Amino acid sequence: MNMKRLIFIVLAALSLSACTRNTEYRIDGETYNKQIFDVRNRQITNFKNWELISDFFVSPDGKKMLVYHRPDKSRAFLITLFDLPHRKIIAECEPGWACSGVRWTEDYLIYVWATTGGGTNFEYRNYSNLAVEKTINAFLPFEDQEDNILIGASYFYGDPEVVFYNYSSGTEIKAFDSVEELKSKGINANYTRIDDIRKTGKSRYEFDVMYCSDPENMEEELQTVLELEL
Repeated sequence: MNMKRLIFIVLAALSLSACTRNTEYRIDGETYNKQIFDVRNRQITNFKNWELISDFFVSPDGKKMLVYHRPDKSRAFLITLFDLPHRKIIAECEPGWACSGVRWTEDYLIYVWATTGGGTNFEYRNYSNLAVEKTINAFLPFEDQEDNILIGASYFYGDPEVVFYNYSSGTEIKAFDSVEELKSKGINANYTRIDDIRKTGKSRYEFDVMYCSDPENMEEELQTVLELEL
């Protein structure tokens, strides 16, 4: 085997191993003293005894970790953001709602939680103190991280708005009224609701729209496909 090729393979393997080490963590320890460790067995957290570690999330670059946990005898959960290279706490707060996921952008940590009414909240939190700077609510969210788009649409009749946001910043890009969009295509709809969303191309999406033409007969549902493009 060519020596240069051999060196390249070895370096690639070492690089892959380093990436794996940056993203592999585990909850371990005695029953009364659970902590989070990395694959080198270095301890990341330093919680008190009987801490409940419910979940943790690591940023794609392997530099930050958000831990969802509850101290012993506490009724409230906390979220704690760790600086992984230095294994220290950046910020900690009581989120108020159960965590169902975390998204990492350049400017914000997005804390995701499901509402009791069936929708989803995307809380854009400051990395330095975890303060909520903006919140996007969507009953039928669609996340297109490839094109940096977050779509918020309603599954319920009476809310025809479909909103496109910049995923990274949470800034609204454009809003569509599904009733008006259908009318422009010759479909008379008094009420609409979005049933499903699909990506069909770069910044292009299809929406399965259920609609009623007769406001006196909401049970008479019709269906069509609405195409929207930014």
